[in-house]
Amino acid sequence: MIVKLCGSPSEDYSTKMKLKTSFRTPQRYKPSFEEHFKDFPSPALNLLTTLLNLDSQLRGTAASALETDVSSSLVTFMLTSVYFI
Repeated sequence: MIVKLCGSPSEDYSTKMKLKTSFRTPQRYKPSFEEHFKDFPSPALNLLTTLLNLDSQLRGTAASALETDVSSSLVTFMLTSVYFI
């Protein structure tokens, strides 16, 4: 499920992390955040994409998430969305 959502790790990442062939997916998946979270506000989707990045060098942190201006758009979305009812 994670690979289908986040996409398959790149070959560079697999090599860097020294992943064995058995840990690599037989099929390549493209990230599908936009498809699964199409109703999310753009800033929230961007934050989610950053926080769920498979590469830890590119992944956002809790501290960086708190520095974003997502809170107001996300709260509005949560209050009006069927996802959270």
